[in-house]
Amino acid sequence: MKKQNFRTDHAHDQKFWSGMQKGVHHAVQNVSLTFAIPALFSAILLGLFLWRRYIRWNVQCTSKNRLDGKTVIITGGNSGLGRAAGYELARRGAKVILACRHLKKADAVARQIIKKTGNEDVHASELDLGSLQSIQEFATHIKEKERHLNILINNAGYMGPKQSTEDGYERCFGVNYLGHFYLTNLLKDLLAKCAPSRIINVTSDSYVKGKIEYDDLPMKSYNIYKAYARSKLAQMHFTVEAHRLWFPDVVMSFAVQPGWVHTDLMRNWPGMSGNLLRMFAEFMFKTPEEGCQTIVHCAVADSLKEYSGRLFENCRVIKMKDEVANMEACRKLWKESLQLCGLDPDIHFIVDEHKECEDGHETLEHSGESQGKGSSEARSRKTKVTS
Repeated sequence: MKKQNFRTDHAHDQKFWSGMQKGVHHAVQNVSLTFAIPALFSAILLGLFLWRRYIRWNVQCTSKNRLDGKTVIITGGNSGLGRAAGYELARRGAKVILACRHLKKADAVARQIIKKTGNEDVHASELDLGSLQSIQEFATHIKEKERHLNILINNAGYMGPKQSTEDGYERCFGVNYLGHFYLTNLLKDLLAKCAPSRIINVTSDSYVKGKIEYDDLPMKSYNIYKAYARSKLAQMHFTVEAHRLWFPDVVMSFAVQPGWVHTDLMRNWPGMSGNLLRMFAEFMFKTPEEGCQTIVHCAVADSLKEYSGRLFENCRVIKMKDEVANMEACRKLWKESLQLCGLDPDIHFIVDEHKECEDGHETLEHSGESQGKGSSEARSRKTKVTS
């Protein structure tokens, strides 16, 4: 009887301790989840905070130089970086011309800048970079009305679904690069007349992913990011070649990489991915006021002559991809662009490849590669977007 009671008590003890172990294990799991979920959430928030700090790290333009008596043209000046830069330069006394596709909106922005800065010399003018005719009319108007042009800021941009310009070119390439190329060539004589003058091309670090295929300028297999990257690579080539051709006239050219800035650039990005990108940009990216500081630096800072043809970020020169300054690539794009715009390469392309600049050194050669004489013959075709 005692033996049977002992066995019964032992069985109860085993059940008790087994239940205790399960209870403790369950409690530990609950405690682990209680602490793990907040810890994971905190780590994610910390990571986003640090990433945001990294993306939004910015350097202010420290130059106090004024621009009284100077004339500045800013394309896409009715929003984003162009608007912010227009305000900063107007505050320094410049005559600012906002060259925009939507004239009413540009007029409203010009009035706001006048009110904030007290500078009455802020104006809006109509310019559609997707139309060669509009560009020509704008340039003619400027040359008739303006005696000076000291700074040209090529800022306007397009990023979105596949579209074509009025002249049939893929819109991202046509607006971001080709339109600015044509505009700058038409205004070059006025810039040279006011030398030393400056051309500032607003580009992007996406240029490193860009690829220009002359047999596929319409980009049949279209991709929004690839099209944008291609246009920014073209702008980089343009900056380098403009320096090589025009630096003897003391027309300097600079490329500016403003970083990740929350602007209207992604307004045309379609679908849910576009909505998420815009929400992400609003929280994570720089403001236009922060992003425009390097543009302002290249417009007003002293002693930048030796850095013409270079890439700037956070108000300092940074290394660009070696292939960008390849002379053959730059010349090929330049001559092709002249033909696409209906300009005569024999008239515009006149500087010898070994001509020395005024500062006594040979024209810019970033890549360090040996440069051969001559260049490939520009093709006579005019490639357009096909439906």
